[in-house]
Amino acid sequence: MWFSNFTTSIPSLSQISPLLSYILNLLPLSTGSNLWLGIPECRIMPGDSSWPSPELWDTLNRSVDGRLTKTIPIASVCHHGPEYDEKRCKYVQENWRRPEFHEEHPSSHMDHIFLNASCDPFTSPSTPCEIGNYVQYTVNVSKPEHIIHALDFAREHNIRFVIKNTGHDYMGKSTGAGALAIWTHHLQDIEYIKNYESSHYSGPAFKLGAGVMGYQIARKAREYGKVVVSGSCSSVGVAGGYIQGGGHSTLSSVYGLGADQALSFEVITPTGRFVTASPSENSDLYWALSGGGGGTYGIVWSVTIKTFPDAPVTVGMVGFAVGDAPSANEDVYYKGIEAYYANSAKWTQGKARLSAFTVHSAARFDVTPVFGYNQSAGDVEEEIRPFLNTLDILGIKYTKSIVTYPNYVDAFFSVPLFQLENQQVGNFLLGNRLLPASLFPPLPASSAVGGSGSHDEDEISSTEDLKKLISIFRDISNKGGAILDAMSQFGVAVSSSSSSSDSASIPKDWNAVHPAWREALHTVATIIPLVNGQSLDVISESQKRITKEFVEPLRKLTPGGGAYLNEASPDEPNFQQSFYGSNYQKLLRIKDKYDPYQMLYGSTAVGGERCSEDWSDSGRLCRVGTGINGRNLKKEVRFSIGSSGTEL
Repeated sequence: MWFSNFTTSIPSLSQISPLLSYILNLLPLSTGSNLWLGIPECRIMPGDSSWPSPELWDTLNRSVDGRLTKTIPIASVCHHGPEYDEKRCKYVQENWRRPEFHEEHPSSHMDHIFLNASCDPFTSPSTPCEIGNYVQYTVNVSKPEHIIHALDFAREHNIRFVIKNTGHDYMGKSTGAGALAIWTHHLQDIEYIKNYESSHYSGPAFKLGAGVMGYQIARKAREYGKVVVSGSCSSVGVAGGYIQGGGHSTLSSVYGLGADQALSFEVITPTGRFVTASPSENSDLYWALSGGGGGTYGIVWSVTIKTFPDAPVTVGMVGFAVGDAPSANEDVYYKGIEAYYANSAKWTQGKARLSAFTVHSAARFDVTPVFGYNQSAGDVEEEIRPFLNTLDILGIKYTKSIVTYPNYVDAFFSVPLFQLENQQVGNFLLGNRLLPASLFPPLPASSAVGGSGSHDEDEISSTEDLKKLISIFRDISNKGGAILDAMSQFGVAVSSSSSSSDSASIPKDWNAVHPAWREALHTVATIIPLVNGQSLDVISESQKRITKEFVEPLRKLTPGGGAYLNEASPDEPNFQQSFYGSNYQKLLRIKDKYDPYQMLYGSTAVGGERCSEDWSDSGRLCRVGTGINGRNLKKEVRFSIGSSGTEL
């Protein structure tokens, strides 16, 4: 039966018999209505009669060693009220786009659209500062017991529960109206394991706390003469959404995706158990955590990952503007872009195993960079020469640089796009599609590893699908959008052999990344820039344009394909297929096994279709088909929640 009273509490684990708790963790609860037996229709919110008293919050605070904080939005200093401070407001405005500014705040979020302008530094000081979609309270966790106490409290009082690490999150999982959050950002222990031994891997590894960011482990690995696979945005937490969501890298053509690196996890399950998840222990949970989406199956305490030898790295840059084409001819400009994509297989699957990042719009195209791990300048020059030859034939003037660095870290941070001081957040909207190798001309035999031949043999022609792709890119650019593209041989880590310290191979289907990744050569983000102070209505309309006008043609070009769930549109239609593919039903069963009370929610996470924020009720989280006073709540994604009813 369904519980109709949304204020009904869920019992804590201490109130559940050990036998029942054991059964809950064994039952395959994926789709039947019994999954919801005893779970209230909606989470409670401040102002509800059942909202915990200050005394109860004090009790929680004592149980977590005084590490509970009540949210004061980071921009409250910009609005009339007790926190107002014009000088501090100016500092907030100047740093609003800086990732580290939000990383070090317990409740702030880097994608500001999910904060719904309830307390925006660029709106009028007379506009009330409201909590809105910020969490209500946060526990700055330092030991597993803190997480378990927070989970028990949220479960017992029927409060929404949120995990925040850095807050680098384009899908809105790291915040939520009326929520109690845990903050894992300060779990930054790094341990080097010289000889990690398991049934499927033997070699060096690093064990990372949940809060370790990409640049931190990259620099620590250099001290040991090693590299690890981590993201191009190096302030992202490695153990969180990066590995759990798949994670691409400048090393992906050589060592695969971020999820392919995971050897084991330490996890607190939503039922409050601290467990290890590995190929030999809780293997289903390990499988799901390795690419099946972050913040869904459990709270990761640590992850152990593979590491590989450091090596010289060559970085290349190539760029040209539409004005560099003869007579600024736009057709010729896009022919130059087409030449780049025509060489996709050669660059990523050829002898040098290159990765590349490009940014392009109606005005300019930049390869920034092409990245050659353990490759000389001559190796990289040889691989990209057919592309440059085509630009010469087209008469396009371009800039080029090729520099070899002694190690990975020096090479990585030589790239302006990757430098921390140049990275900003909340300044664009995203859509995404993975582009399979089948869209592009195949690798010439002479370019394959072990092949030989002249550049003449490597001349690459276009394909009809590629011409359609360039036409789509051109249309996006002409409508004011831009393309941010990462190119690698993302399927390199899949084979039937086992992994070792000198091989990135893993058994096929070893983890939960979307199968479309294994066929992909590009992950393409379609973007629309944002400016400070834009209204939520304008932002919402821009996001709809991305989803319907920019990404839809790419979906039609790649039927049955997928998208990168960390860099996609939050209103992606049929997200189950786009983000998870054929893995979805298995992931849903695992979700329900380890999270029977549905404590972990994301609108595009596995199981996300079951619930929705009720925008008529301050963003209250409710089951789809239910709502306060029996209102039939439908699944929707919006960026405006209206007034929270809670002013500071």
